[in-house]
Amino acid sequence: MDDISSENRRKEKRTAFDDNVYVVIDTQPEMMGQMIEISSTGMAFTFVDMEAASQRLNGREYLHLDLFAAGRGYFLRNLPARVVSNTTTCSTNAQPPLPIKRIGVEFVRPSVAQQMQINALVRSRSTSS
Repeated sequence: MDDISSENRRKEKRTAFDDNVYVVIDTQPEMMGQMIEISSTGMAFTFVDMEAASQRLNGREYLHLDLFAAGRGYFLRNLPARVVSNTTTCSTNAQPPLPIKRIGVEFVRPSVAQQMQINALVRSRSTSS
């Protein structure tokens, strides 16, 4: 089931991100995904919905995320976010096909230090394109 918030209005254009930046979601147990796009106000990430892992997100509007890029020394912890979209697709190159969840979030009042790190990440991608 696809769920896209009526308030899903991007304030800024997101930049595609194909580097390996991983997202850890504060569910119990934690889930890990991969960032696919980001702006200074929000981002989207995907994860494989194995054994209905997304059930741990049901009913949650707010999340806390950790972002990290292995080998680049990038780590951002406990970033507050609000879910604005939640869609499911199926991978076509796996047998059987795997359900892939795409989650869009808006950052919610990040600290000054967090916002600086987000902006640096966005700039790093913009200058390498």
